[in-house]
Amino acid sequence: MLNGEDIDRPPVSAWRHFYDKENSRNDLVNSMLAFQAKFDWDFIKINSRASYHVEDWGVRLKFSSEPLTKPVALHFPVSNNSDWAKIKPLDWRRGALGENLSAGEEILSQAGAEVYCLPTIFSPLSVAADMIESDDRFIDLLNQAPTKIHGALEAITETFCGYVEEFIRMGMAGIFLATTEWASRRMITEEQYLEFGRPYDLRVLKAACGGFFNVTHVCNSYNMLALFRDYPAPVLSWNPFETGNLQIGQAAQITEKIFLTGIDQDSVLLRGPEEAIVKQVRNSISEAPPGRFMAGPGCAFRVDTPDVNLFAYADAVKGWKP
Repeated sequence: MLNGEDIDRPPVSAWRHFYDKENSRNDLVNSMLAFQAKFDWDFIKINSRASYHVEDWGVRLKFSSEPLTKPVALHFPVSNNSDWAKIKPLDWRRGALGENLSAGEEILSQAGAEVYCLPTIFSPLSVAADMIESDDRFIDLLNQAPTKIHGALEAITETFCGYVEEFIRMGMAGIFLATTEWASRRMITEEQYLEFGRPYDLRVLKAACGGFFNVTHVCNSYNMLALFRDYPAPVLSWNPFETGNLQIGQAAQITEKIFLTGIDQDSVLLRGPEEAIVKQVRNSISEAPPGRFMAGPGCAFRVDTPDVNLFAYADAVKGWKP
């Protein structure tokens, strides 16, 4: 598909958190490989813990020992605009970043050459926002002193450009660049994303240009998908089932990218039944341009999603016939 050749069926994958098994290198490696062994996905989106990217800048957490319980953040390094000056480039070989890098290398080694692996990389704007206690507070700071955040974004981008280059050097097929909630009109304006998001995203993707399977993931409802139609990544991921988002057919009218989407993780995949899952998958495949659809959830699926639903989803894609 990535080479523009004919396919026998769409690729399929899915990803989730393992809250009690992602807080160390070995636990992350084992949880990702066990998940892959159970479902035989066509590629692995390495779903690191959702704080690995900010811990080395001072975010502290109480990690979870329960499979259904998220970790709790205890401290954030930024509370006012003067704190942005404290955000400096990091040595990504150390700390949580280094641990995650090592885990990715081990997953890549054990997964084997036939299964492409993609590490999760958050957009620099998203990284900056995760250093503050609340989204509302981040928006306040952005509106109060918009120029002050650029220094922090520079430091974040410099750090992750080196980090991404190392992932590609070790043999990752590409990166999964996630905007989290910050490419949504519910949070900021498109003009703000063009200033604070896009320039830094593009630098990270340039660092990943040695990869052939880079994905841009645009999260949330009312998202700004059209802003990403020309990003230098062949695959575009989003949830077309969320309010205010483009449907698959609509997106096909504005970009020629491959789409990674097709199942709503918060409704149909979570609750089923099997017939509804199969119907949604088949409808999504039929709506996408031929040869330009990969099946995936609109975001990480919920940890309480039944395995039977995941098997039904995977089988619906793997059993597809043109």
